[in-house]
Amino acid sequence: MKYAHITAEPNRLYYGDCLDVMSKFPENYIDLICLDPPFNSSEKYSSIFKGSGMNIEPQVKAFDDTWTWNDTAAERVENVKSASFNPARKVIAAFETFIPHSKMLAYTSYMAERLFQMWHILKDTGSIYLHCDPYASHYLKLIMDAIFGQKNFRNEIVWCYTGPGGRNPRQFNRQHQTLFWYSKGTEWTFNKEEISIPYKGGAPHGGSGWNREGETLEEWRKRKAKEGKNPETWWQIPKVNKPKYPTEKPIPLYDRIIKASSNPDDIVLDPFCGCGTTIVAAKQNGRRVIGIDILPFALDVVNNESLKLAGLSPLPVEGIPVDIETAEQLAETDKRGVKFQDWAISLVDGLASNPQKVGDEGADGFGMFAYKPTNMDKKGIIVQVTAASGSQNAKFDKLQNDVRKHNAAMGILITKDEQTARHRWHVNLPRIQMGDTFYEPMQCFSIAEYYRNGKKYSPPLNLPPLTNPWTGKPMQNTLFDAA
Repeated sequence: MKYAHITAEPNRLYYGDCLDVMSKFPENYIDLICLDPPFNSSEKYSSIFKGSGMNIEPQVKAFDDTWTWNDTAAERVENVKSASFNPARKVIAAFETFIPHSKMLAYTSYMAERLFQMWHILKDTGSIYLHCDPYASHYLKLIMDAIFGQKNFRNEIVWCYTGPGGRNPRQFNRQHQTLFWYSKGTEWTFNKEEISIPYKGGAPHGGSGWNREGETLEEWRKRKAKEGKNPETWWQIPKVNKPKYPTEKPIPLYDRIIKASSNPDDIVLDPFCGCGTTIVAAKQNGRRVIGIDILPFALDVVNNESLKLAGLSPLPVEGIPVDIETAEQLAETDKRGVKFQDWAISLVDGLASNPQKVGDEGADGFGMFAYKPTNMDKKGIIVQVTAASGSQNAKFDKLQNDVRKHNAAMGILITKDEQTARHRWHVNLPRIQMGDTFYEPMQCFSIAEYYRNGKKYSPPLNLPPLTNPWTGKPMQNTLFDAA
């Protein structure tokens, strides 16, 4: 496995921040970029944990941190403002005056860094489609104008759909999202014949522009009706009925984009690939693909659900450990420990990372039982991760105190090394009863044991059914059953 070195080869998935990964790509390399970056949807993810019984409000790592104003965001704003080579620096400086210390300023500065990197790696004949919601679209449009140039703005596409969602009786039902299409230069791909739609009524009006050379008006109408016309800039495409991932988009939406703005064997990049809608649509149309995501869980969904359901082969993943040696390498190179924590938590289905790594009061991640225990009202799980070597007795004791402090039902300690002394660890928490089955309230998951046992959970990790932290629905009957 090429773990530490980014190869920039197509038909691969990459684990990590897209800014870091894309910085290793050559300039003028990508033919088409389709990005569906994080929306401000933390409320939806937080609500899944209501009823957990915990006295803290869990957040799961689904990009909520990109919308958080904190020291990291403030430093990022200063970096963008001082980057004389980034055309969006003046836009961010203006935003700082207009919306200081805000979630939107945190988000737009995050996007300004990454969109500028996308400009670098996009071919001169390439295109980029930015997918956004009405909350951020106007801010992002200004950043796109600055980086890609107002003259290269091709279309604003409105994706509209129907469905429930009109909770406010005093305003219209919000049922659309926006896509901005920019080319990098004055030449770009647009395959009209690949995405033409029938004329309403079956034939166009003749007008004064029809071709009289060798054709009658009726013959011209028939030919044009068969050829069809360019779609309008509003696309009525149904949403995904039962999404397997919170931000999942319909395949037909991205199928049209890929057919229109790329050719077979072109390289299509999705820097926020989520569950892989763009990846699937591009592969189905004979394009080469690159997907990047900061969530290991998302890459697992791309390979084991999205591509598999489409009858496509899984893609190699770079940046994710495949054995204890590469796990130790990640722990050593990840100075802040964030990537190691997120990856380690993703190994246990049903657990999700906490994006707040500072002031998290002992919680690197969370989980929740799908059903209420027989002997208590608490359903929450607190997860702590350590990459330290050797015995972790002190970490175990601290986690137990945090479980009690925050009124959780269970604590899970994820360690890098094996913990041979854990059978002697003292636990002062009640066992969890589910029907006639009992579960230990404090458990340990060893990454070293996980790989030694052939990527199977260590025997001491025995969990009841958990709630999917992204959908709120119960997962499989037990953690170890087939889905």
